[in-house]
Amino acid sequence: MGKKRSRSPLELIGVFLLGILCGAFSYHLLSLSPSPSPEGGFTPAMLERWLENARGASIPVLAVSSGREPVGVVCTLACRVQPGEGYIYVGVDPMLVGFDFQDSDRRAVEVAARLAGYPLDEDGVGLKGCDVFFLVAGPGEKIRVEAIDGPSAGAATALAVLASLENRRIREGYAITGTVEEGGRIGQVGGILYKAQAAAERGINHLLVPKGQGVITVYKEVVWEPFPGFRWITYRPELVDLNEYAKRKGWNLQVVEVSTVEEAASLMLE
Repeated sequence: MGKKRSRSPLELIGVFLLGILCGAFSYHLLSLSPSPSPEGGFTPAMLERWLENARGASIPVLAVSSGREPVGVVCTLACRVQPGEGYIYVGVDPMLVGFDFQDSDRRAVEVAARLAGYPLDEDGVGLKGCDVFFLVAGPGEKIRVEAIDGPSAGAATALAVLASLENRRIREGYAITGTVEEGGRIGQVGGILYKAQAAAERGINHLLVPKGQGVITVYKEVVWEPFPGFRWITYRPELVDLNEYAKRKGWNLQVVEVSTVEEAASLMLE
């Protein structure tokens, strides 16, 4: 194995200047996106205007807040594909999307391209002859989403790209949570119960989840008070069937397990 040649000071300066130019180039392209709302962040209505007369699609993205009392939220991911040089851009409301989220976008593009029969760029990352743009809008309510990160939106992202490439639409009332793995497999995620509740409250009636996660384990708090002034708290695991739970809660929600992006596309794309 050959050794890598060390760069000269002149070459390092050139790389630094190139980085500045690339940053300016990225900023210029992302300026094509809508301006954030006065309250901060993009709204779903802004994303719809951004997609007008464009080759693109939008899809619900389910997230869970961190903290002592997690809350599920429904955001919106928009994808637009246009002629370009094989780059992938993620529009950022400051701190809205993180590195894991961006990394899953790259794999989602790869999986969607394979399913659509679309060639990848020479480096195997972007689309040949096209740039892909992603924007994320918060729930548009009182909840202020400060950050979205993690790979659990990977499956939704792959479907948005696939819909854009094939000029199809996401079915109304459908959402999906799951990672996107090599070969298009959909991997397991956390917080599904919170995501299901958020989906039901937003009028989503079909929620696709990774295979095996239609039944999940939750931990119920058990308080033991053997005598006044002393409390012992433990957590007991319980299996919850999401469809049965939805019926008990009066949600108009059907939970469907899927194994691959291709299987999910057969249900969610029209």
